[in-house]
Amino acid sequence: MTKLSQAIALATAMTAGLVGTTTTQAEVSASADLATMYLWHGQNLSNGAAVVSGSLDYSHESGLYAGAWATSGDSGVGSEYDLYVGFAGAAGDFGYDVAYASYLYPGNTNDDVNDNAEVSLGLSFSDVSLSFLKNTDTDVNGDYLFTTLGYEMDKFGFVLGNASNTEGKYFPTDYTHVDVTFAYNDNISFTASQIVDQDVEDALDDSTLFVVSYSLPIE
Repeated sequence: MTKLSQAIALATAMTAGLVGTTTTQAEVSASADLATMYLWHGQNLSNGAAVVSGSLDYSHESGLYAGAWATSGDSGVGSEYDLYVGFAGAAGDFGYDVAYASYLYPGNTNDDVNDNAEVSLGLSFSDVSLSFLKNTDTDVNGDYLFTTLGYEMDKFGFVLGNASNTEGKYFPTDYTHVDVTFAYNDNISFTASQIVDQDVEDALDDSTLFVVSYSLPIE
């Protein structure tokens, strides 16, 4: 769900920049994206195939945001679209967001696959961010928790991610990965991702993944 972070950033920026105004303002934005693979939590979900994605987002000056994100999907469960809603804000260098997201696969008839949602909490201070994603469908996918620690430095972004309490369901194993991203400009970015530890040996492919992505805002 790569578009959720962009919606959060937009909502946070609007909240921070419009505090004290009396005129109600809102913004609707859209974008189209192309990536050489579907990189998600350190995993290659598209089996190396390129994916096309798009989003439509609404952000209000209060910090409330909502949106939809769709992609050509992964090789296992097919085309995907996500629906999300949340609230984000900022006070000085400190930022926060809470969100709920539902993941849907219209071409897949497996009810367990389509019964997938997460709640999240994100905190940030200056260039450092910390996020927690917890699933709500514990009967199907176990009781997993995904935690990320991020740091931004000029055009570089660094993420340390960890999946825990997976019970071998939604994730085949508890694992940790590292992502390094270089933003060439506002549209093109390059990412290298590596799984650095996993509790069950060889449960996940630990090959280094390289992704090139292009994002085109739609005016």
